[in-house]
Formats: sequence, C-alpha cells, structure tokens
Amino acid sequence: MRLYSIRLYLEPNPGGIYTVTSPDVPGLVTEGRTPDEILHNVQEALDALKDAWQELGMETPPVLRPALADRPQTIEMLVTA
Repeated sequence: MRLYSIRLYLEPNPGGIYTVTSPDVPGLVTEGRTPDEILHNVQEALDALKDAWQELGMETPPVLRPALADRPQTIEMLVTA
C-alpha cells in the first residue's frame, strides 16, 4: 500500500455534511460528516476512480503516480515559524 498526499476541499452543507473534492484528483467527489467518515469515503471514491481509469485505459493523475527518483519532487507541508 502506498501513501499519497492530496489536497481535499471541504464545502459545508446544511445538516453538518461536507462535500469533498480535490483539485489534484479530477472526478473525486464524496461527502461526509466527520473526519473519519470523510477519510473512509475519500478512500472508497479513490478506489472506484482507479478501477474506472484502469478499465477505460486512462492514466491516473500525476499526484497518484509513483515519484521518480531521478527527478526533483515537490511536497506541501505545514510548518510553524
């Protein structure tokens, strides 16, 4: 199992539900109420998208591809200063 870092946007909706999308993963749309539910639903959505991309012969988004050791890499992190 590989771990990937993707940005998630949470849009609040009535009733405490968040719509979740990602600018890094086109087509990723899910919902959830709690952080645990959101993470679970994001994982399910990613699994379904990866299956669909494979079935359609489409490439996965760059953020979900393995990093190449011979190229510079970019990461985002939160730090305090």
